[in-house]
Formats: sequence, structure tokens, C-alpha cells
Amino acid sequence: MELMLQSEVVDRLIPMFAANLRRALISLVFVTGASLLPPAWSAVEGSRVEITVNGMVCSYCAQGIERNLRRLSLTQAVAVDLKQHRVTISVKPGAVVDDQQIRKAIRDSGFDVREIRTIKSAP
Repeated sequence: MELMLQSEVVDRLIPMFAANLRRALISLVFVTGASLLPPAWSAVEGSRVEITVNGMVCSYCAQGIERNLRRLSLTQAVAVDLKQHRVTISVKPGAVVDDQQIRKAIRDSGFDVREIRTIKSAP
């Protein structure tokens, strides 16, 4: 009987613990701006970064984002696709690509990043 009671308590505590842990991790990421993204990487010829941007709906929006991304030292070229809400950065060979730097440039333009996808060309 005692063992069964302990099992019931554990069965109730595990979901509560998991939910609290999940909330704590989300708060940590939200408050600190921490990221679970991979560290910065070094670009090779033909590398690019594709970014899906929330809220980019007009050419004025696109110009602001493009201007901020062109200021980054890693940027070789920037292409904007308004229909897909996507920005593609062609990266200078040898440049160090840091997703946080890209996110900040877009945030500074007044928008949020939905997704960042890196395409590293083979050497």
C-alpha cells in the first residue's frame, strides 16, 4: 500500500515538475535573450543565410531590414522576398556568421525573426 501511494505521488509530481521546468526555461530564454542556436561559424564561398521575418509586408519594411543587414561585416549581398517574408544574405567567404548578430540587426529594424536557416556551401 505504501509503495503504491509513493508511486501515485511521483506520477503526479513528474508532470508538475516538467511543466515548471519548461516555464522556467522559457522565462530564462525570454528574459536573458539566451539562445539554443549553434555557435557562430565561418563562411565558405557561396554560403548564405535565409531568414523568415515576421511583419515584413511592404517595400519600406524591406528597405529598413536590408539597410541594417548590409551594415554587418559578414554581408556580401542581401535579397528580399516580400511574398515569402524572407531575406537571404549572401555571406562573404571567411566571414564569421553569428545568428545573434543577424537577429539583433532585424530586431533593430523593428521586426522579429521567425526562423534562420544557414546554407553552407561545400568547400
